[in-house]
Amino acid sequence: MSSSALILLPTALDPDSDPARSLPGPVLSKLHTLSHFVVEDAKSARAWLKRCAWPKPLPEALMLVWDEHTAQSEPQSKVVIRQVLAWLEAGVSVGLLSEAGLPAIADPGQALIAAVHAAGYPVRPQVGPSSLMLALMASGLNGQHFEFKGYLAAAGDARDAALIAMERLNAQDGRSLLWIETPYRNEAMMTSVTRVLKPETLLCVACALGTEKETIHVKTVAQWRQSAWTPGREPCVFILGSAMQSMHPRATARSGGDLSRHPTLKETRLAKPAGRRQGLKTHRRNHT
Repeated sequence: MSSSALILLPTALDPDSDPARSLPGPVLSKLHTLSHFVVEDAKSARAWLKRCAWPKPLPEALMLVWDEHTAQSEPQSKVVIRQVLAWLEAGVSVGLLSEAGLPAIADPGQALIAAVHAAGYPVRPQVGPSSLMLALMASGLNGQHFEFKGYLAAAGDARDAALIAMERLNAQDGRSLLWIETPYRNEAMMTSVTRVLKPETLLCVACALGTEKETIHVKTVAQWRQSAWTPGREPCVFILGSAMQSMHPRATARSGGDLSRHPTLKETRLAKPAGRRQGLKTHRRNHT
């Protein structure tokens, strides 16, 4: 088997940003070694390669297009997969380049990656920004238990029903529910949220993440109903959640309602001050 691999290449969330400030150096170095790519749009991909100081003349970049239409067309997807596997068989690594953020996360490419796995070639994900994770980090909502819903239904009644169903899931076990929307439907989404959700439900709206226009708001639905701010047509991540105390009631019930049964919490409380600091350092090393 060849040593070639499918390299999953993230891009900046802001295509006009300096790549050196948006991506780790090793990711840019890896991109510079590649000459074969699968992209969503060839024009914007070449523009990104230029911003990344790709070392060869841009016409030498060999590109196949894999977008949402490719993924939905079996004949087109088979052509692309066949060519990618041929490149890999010839010992040539191929870069799967996202339009923004991480490949295959709320992005086309899953079927291509699955085909590469099935053929026995390695897939190498590279580190980069994710608007979903950035939004969740900044939301203050449950980051231990969450679910990404992708795009909700566009039709009003179906969208309302999806929001109500997500609110019920949050009430059951405290999970955070993340979704995205086509920017021109942001206002319709906010109208549905404020109309159908309970006043105490929390909603995070994270807009234009990774850009100079970045804005993140977390409010109850009751507060959103009084808010004059709107997301406009910026790309947004929406997160539905509820206020976290020390632990969601369902999770507390599973431990008998006694947090002292959690060994890490119990040991932290009982340890002497110096030992407590050392214990926290050890805990942090083991989880990073």
